[in-house]
Amino acid sequence: MTKPSPVSRRKFLSAALAGSAATLAGAAAPQSSPAEWTPERTQAALRSATGTSLVLLGTGAGPVEGRPRHMTSHVLVSNGAAYVVDCGLGVTAQLARTGIPFSAVRSIFITHHHPDHNVEYGPFLLLRWAKGITHAPSAYGPPPLIQMTRDYLRSVDATIRFWSEDFEYPPLKVDDVHEVTGSGPVMKDENLRVTSALVQHPPVRPAFGYRFDFADRSIAFSGDTVPVEAMARLARGADVLVHEAIDMAVMDRMERLNADPTQYKINMHHMRADHSPIEDVGRIAQQAGVKTLVLSHLAPSIGIPDETWRAAAAKHFTGDIIVGHDLMVI
Repeated sequence: MTKPSPVSRRKFLSAALAGSAATLAGAAAPQSSPAEWTPERTQAALRSATGTSLVLLGTGAGPVEGRPRHMTSHVLVSNGAAYVVDCGLGVTAQLARTGIPFSAVRSIFITHHHPDHNVEYGPFLLLRWAKGITHAPSAYGPPPLIQMTRDYLRSVDATIRFWSEDFEYPPLKVDDVHEVTGSGPVMKDENLRVTSALVQHPPVRPAFGYRFDFADRSIAFSGDTVPVEAMARLARGADVLVHEAIDMAVMDRMERLNADPTQYKINMHHMRADHSPIEDVGRIAQQAGVKTLVLSHLAPSIGIPDETWRAAAAKHFTGDIIVGHDLMVI
C-alpha cells in the first residue's frame, strides 16, 4: 500500500474540520473570512489609539512553522512603552510589521518553556541589539531563564564580537533577567503592575499566567493551561482575558485520521492533559467576570470559522468574545 500524498492528507484534514465544525455549530458553517489585519491596518489602529493597546502578534498553537497564524506572541503598548508576552517564531518580524519601535520594548515575559513560546527569545534580543539599540530589555519568566539567557549569549559570542567591532557597538549584555518561581507580584513601573499565577501545563513546571494592570486597562494572559481556578482568580474583574483555546472534537478527529498536512504529530493525551477546551474557556471567563474574552493560541489554527469558536465560548460566557488573528489590535 502506498502512503497518502500531502494532497490526500489535506483532503482528510478538510473533511475532519468540516465534520466537527458542523457538529459544534449544529449545521455546516460557512468558512467566512474575517477582515484582514494588514500591517497598514495595524499601524493605523495604533496611531489612533488613545490608551493602552494589545496587539496579537501570533495566535497559533504549537511549534508548527509556515501557517497563516504565527506562533504565540503578544505585545502591550502604553505611554510609548512596549511589553512583549512570549516569543514564538516570528515575533521579531511581526513586531516590525506593527511599526512599534524596537527601542520601545521595555520588558519581555515568558509564560513557559515550550518552543512555540520561547524559541525566538534569544534571537529577538540579538536582532534588536543589531539595530543599534544597545540597552537590553528586562526579561521575566520561569527558571532556568537566567541560565538560558547566558547560554544563548555564549552561543552567539562570535557574532556579537564581529558585529560590535564592525559597527562599533558596545557588546550585547542582558543583565536584567528575573526568574518567576510562584504566584504573586512580578514587577511594576510607572505604567503598570504585573502579577503571576501558577497554571497547569504538565510536565512543564512552573508555567504561568500573567496579569497586566495599567491605569486604564487590565489585561490577563493564560499562557498554556488546562482550565484552572487560579486563572479565574488572576483575571477577576479584568477588562480583557487572552486565553488559549482548543477544539477537542476536531483535534481528536484529526488524530484518528492522521490528517495533519504539516506532519505535526497530534497527541490527544497531551491535548487533554495540558490545554483548555473552548467551552471551558468560556466558563473561566464568566467566573472571572471579565468584560472581553480574546481567544488565542488556537488549536487547530486553521479550518474553523470564527463563528464556531465564538458559539462554543458563548455557551458559558455572556461578555464580548474576540477570535484572535495575527496583527489584530484590541
